[in-house]
Amino acid sequence: MSVEAKLKTLDVEKNLGVVTLSDGTEFSVPRLSMLKIIQIVKFLGVDGAKVYSQAREVLIDDSYDQIEKYAIILESIQEEQVMRIFSIILELEDKQSLALDPNDLLEILLVLSEKLDLKKTFTLVRQLMKKMFDIDLPDFKELIDKAFPEVPMEPVKEETSEEVTEQELKKEEASA
Repeated sequence: MSVEAKLKTLDVEKNLGVVTLSDGTEFSVPRLSMLKIIQIVKFLGVDGAKVYSQAREVLIDDSYDQIEKYAIILESIQEEQVMRIFSIILELEDKQSLALDPNDLLEILLVLSEKLDLKKTFTLVRQLMKKMFDIDLPDFKELIDKAFPEVPMEPVKEETSEEVTEQELKKEEASA
């Protein structure tokens, strides 16, 4: 296959999709690029390392139970820090990302998750973080599973109309 034929098979669309924002304007969701991934890794390696070291201090503090530890960690993360990643992905200034309606952000996330293999991307970013900064990004699924272990739920028995009638008759007989 010639180079020209290979290029024609590539998806070189600059945007992943379009979201209509709550104010009625349309927002084109941009593709991820290597530059964006490197910017995210750099952000995580510098600012993320600070957050991680603070979180680590909380995690090793035995004066809190597990749920309190995670609550403290989540409280310590500033909205600007989380939104910085969105700013990079969406090619917006930090203030613009912070000003987006939460529902608009969720719709944008849906477009990203439909068009990208976010699990694979996150795994690769974790590996890159390890190589570049010797930092292990935590696996959030493991953290959540530890904090909120799955509790088996017992089935709720629904009473049939016959059982309700029998119970009412027994109550009437007992009160008579």
